[in-house]
Amino acid sequence: MNILIDTSILIEHLRTYIPGKKTILAGYIEKQYNLYFSLITVGEIYSGKSSPEHEEEIVKLFDMSSMTAIDYELLKSAGEIRRMTHISLIDAIVATTALALDIPVATLNIKDFEKVEGLKFIH
Repeated sequence: MNILIDTSILIEHLRTYIPGKKTILAGYIEKQYNLYFSLITVGEIYSGKSSPEHEEEIVKLFDMSSMTAIDYELLKSAGEIRRMTHISLIDAIVATTALALDIPVATLNIKDFEKVEGLKFIH
């Protein structure tokens, strides 16, 4: 199964992961889901103060995943979604990416993402 990982899932993993403890992301990896990240997630993760201490795990996770490009059409669609739903532009980019790939998004931020018509979620 292909799933798009929102930054909130990655943050939860980095903040709480210790060997032997299962995070949501670790569960997806265990189930051998094909993980996708939007390039916007890279910027979000590296903007966090604790990213240097998690560098090795971040690189490992990104290396085992597929990265999705951000182009003109995707940003245009994200802008339209933001205008209609009033969610953040970053969330609109993630939502648009999931819609374009026709895959569910894994997020801890259901409240904002559920405003996007047609978006599927994985729990």
